[in-house]
Order: sequence, then C-alpha cells, then structure tokens
Amino acid sequence: MPTVTMEFWRDEYLQGGACLEYSWVPEGLRRVIVLGAGQQQGASVDDVDDVSHVQVYVTRNDEPVASLENWQFPPGGPGPAPIERARVELHVRDMVAHGTVWYLDGTTVSDSRELEPVPRPCPTGN
Repeated sequence: MPTVTMEFWRDEYLQGGACLEYSWVPEGLRRVIVLGAGQQQGASVDDVDDVSHVQVYVTRNDEPVASLENWQFPPGGPGPAPIERARVELHVRDMVAHGTVWYLDGTTVSDSRELEPVPRPCPTGN
C-alpha cells in the first residue's frame, strides 16, 4: 500500500507542547502527532491510498496558546493527482496556520486559517 507523510511544524516551541489531530480524506482514520516542549516538528508516515484532502480536527500550541479546529485543505475538489505529502505549520507569532499538500505529479497547493487564543483539547489529553 502507498504511504503518505504528514509533517507538523511550529515556530513557538521552547515552552509547552503541541498537537495535531488529522485524517486523510477519504480514509477518515484519526491520527495524532504530539510535540513536547522544545520539539519544533514531527512527522507521521501513514499507509493510505488515493488521498485527496487533509482533515484537521484540532491543532494546538500550548505556550503561547493558539489553536484551530475543523479545517479541511486544500480548498475545492480533488487535485490533479493523489497527495503524497502534507505539512501543517503553526505560525503562532502571526496567529495563522498554513497547510500545504504535495501531489504525486509534483504540484503543490496551500491554504491558511487564522489561529484562535483558545486551549482546545487534543485526544491524547495534552
């Protein structure tokens, strides 16, 4: 089965943890990446086939507090090919989340959403 990589990155990482709960569309299996204090990025390689979008259920940075829930990217319908890699970046200083997908044909698409100063829970209890 093909693999798809999810990368999770944040600019504020010296204090507090962070999390990303996501799934690959249309599979729908929820997955979690947790970052500890001092950890800027993490990744997960998942066995999934024919991915069209990323569903973010919740993403959160603990200090300073910034979060977002229920975001699907990229916008619109399926892209030109299946997704091979995606990246969610939390730019806490600017209070914005950026999502980028890379397709198997080499094209990329990005989207952004505003972060909120709300401490939303992650499924791990962090």
